[in-house]
Amino acid sequence: MKTVIAIGQGAAKESFRITNGTVPEPGAGEVRVRIYTSGINPSDYKVRSGAQGPLPDGDVTPHSDGAGIVEAVGKGVSSDQIGQRVWLFNVNRTEDGLAQGNRGTAAEQIVVKAELAALLPDGISFEQGACLGVPAMTAHRALMADGPVKGQWVLVTGGAGAVGQCAIALAKWAGARVIATVSGPEKAEIARQAGADHIINYREENLPDAILAITGGERIDRIVDVALSDTMEEAHLYLKQGGVIAHYATSDPAAPLPYRSLLITNAVVRFVFVYAISAQAQQNAIEDINACLQTGTLKLKVERSFPLDQIVAAHEFAEQGGFSGKVVLIV
Repeated sequence: MKTVIAIGQGAAKESFRITNGTVPEPGAGEVRVRIYTSGINPSDYKVRSGAQGPLPDGDVTPHSDGAGIVEAVGKGVSSDQIGQRVWLFNVNRTEDGLAQGNRGTAAEQIVVKAELAALLPDGISFEQGACLGVPAMTAHRALMADGPVKGQWVLVTGGAGAVGQCAIALAKWAGARVIATVSGPEKAEIARQAGADHIINYREENLPDAILAITGGERIDRIVDVALSDTMEEAHLYLKQGGVIAHYATSDPAAPLPYRSLLITNAVVRFVFVYAISAQAQQNAIEDINACLQTGTLKLKVERSFPLDQIVAAHEFAEQGGFSGKVVLIV
């Protein structure tokens, strides 16, 4: 059984080795999945490079997300799950979700907790399945953690990114009116294809003025935000009293909060770290993501795929950036 091992942090060509090992057996509450595709997220190459947290002791197989078929189950798991097509999430995190774990999807077969293997709906490819975990579940948590969005105005910043596209699709599926920000025409088209009702080029337009012009002066209900330090300063100008700002990333880890303006807006400021959300939040996300997938509303572009033994090239390509699709390994 081929498995990728990260032997240390640094450049991909210095870190990764491909090994051959024995097929793992699932323990109680676990399933063994034959991996068909393994998804690469920014957190995967940031941890590998040393830019985001340490590697744990022992052999480390990278990647949180993937898709495949259940081929064996452990004690306490129904044998009905054998043969099911599944998408995987959070598989290479510690149990509390706060640190890098050892078992990831860059392998031919892996053992995971049964609850981390979500049923992949018929008609959804393994490539799409490998794109879902981090971006779709992050988007769902940011969007839905504070209740239904039907009929609400939702702003998605960075609407052409993977999380942004998922947030747009899920918001539209849930009945929201969606505004997305982008940095140029190509990204505007990506956000539009994801389902955004209105697009704002934040490099050319004043964001508060543009939003209020779209809504006819009505303030918006929620912000799904990729740029905390850029968004917070003016959010009080277009956010309703008690509105929600859900952040999952920032360009400035030490960004100051505009306390007074958020205070008088009674703003709810939510931070989303998808690896550590509750089991109930995970289950809610799985149900909604799968329902959205089945309508065809949610679909992420696969920018490029690589075979497993070209994981170095895959990470190097992903790290270069400059594209809006996902990078996956074909296992």
